[in-house]
Amino acid sequence: MKLRESPIYHEQQSFWLCAKHSLNNVLQREVFTHADLERIAKYLHELHPEQSGWLKFNSHKNFLGFGYYDINVIIAALNEKGYDLLWHDKRTGIEDADLSGCVGIIVHIQPDWFFRRGHWFALKHFDKVLTVPEVPTSYVGEPRAARSAVEREEREYDARTHEPGFWNLDSKLRHPEYIGDRELLNAFLQKLSKRNRLHILLVVPSADHESGTSSSSSSSV
Repeated sequence: MKLRESPIYHEQQSFWLCAKHSLNNVLQREVFTHADLERIAKYLHELHPEQSGWLKFNSHKNFLGFGYYDINVIIAALNEKGYDLLWHDKRTGIEDADLSGCVGIIVHIQPDWFFRRGHWFALKHFDKVLTVPEVPTSYVGEPRAARSAVEREEREYDARTHEPGFWNLDSKLRHPEYIGDRELLNAFLQKLSKRNRLHILLVVPSADHESGTSSSSSSSV
């Protein structure tokens, strides 16, 4: 099975564009480009330039233009397309989160030392049986040049079929990884939170946003 035949849209990591990949993966198509998020970051900077401090750099992104967008850019991008981003209250367990009407989940792993940057990735539920290709860790016996993007797209991979459930669409993965049902999702996030400082955010249509349950206001993480 070729990658382009996969029923799951999955962008892979490029530069520090994990925010873009997370947005597109959770919405299951290329809704946002690098230029779109640069535009939004520029708009937010011009709206509140005082947030950048005395250096005057745009605090919503990497100053070299390689990405690394903050939560405000993600919220504004989703708002443009009719979605809200709801924060899961850390004081309650993830098992208590109401995922009804949720389009997907965006997780932010906070940096915990100087050389480790934060990372955004998406989780999503698919309500049907899916057969997806699985990319091996390495191509044994093949020259390194054969691992190019074109070769990767054109080669045939083994495929596996999975029941309806949650999937990990992290852009750092070689292919989407099946998690399973809600109980297994809870266990996945609980295990992840033991090793990392997390923010768990729910993507919902704006019409489903109930006042007082959560907040999609601007904030920095």
